[in-house]
Amino acid sequence: MSSGAKIKSDSNISLGENIKYFRNIREYSQAYMVKELQLRGCNTTKQSYSKYEKDLAHITATEINAIAEILEIQLDKLFLKKRS
Repeated sequence: MSSGAKIKSDSNISLGENIKYFRNIREYSQAYMVKELQLRGCNTTKQSYSKYEKDLAHITATEINAIAEILEIQLDKLFLKKRS
């Protein structure tokens, strides 16, 4: 995977919370997500994936797209505003 544009959450949208929310709905483990990301050509590790869900690391557009595919959701669902 080439290094390209990276995205991080801001004060209105938490990518990590949204990823974790939809992962839990599917009842997928973090290890499963990492395995699926790697099968799709992403160089994601367990440590980096955990940081994505905690909003502690930047995530590439390629990884975001792959996560939406794995979770079987539309990409825009990962960009929902924070729940109050």
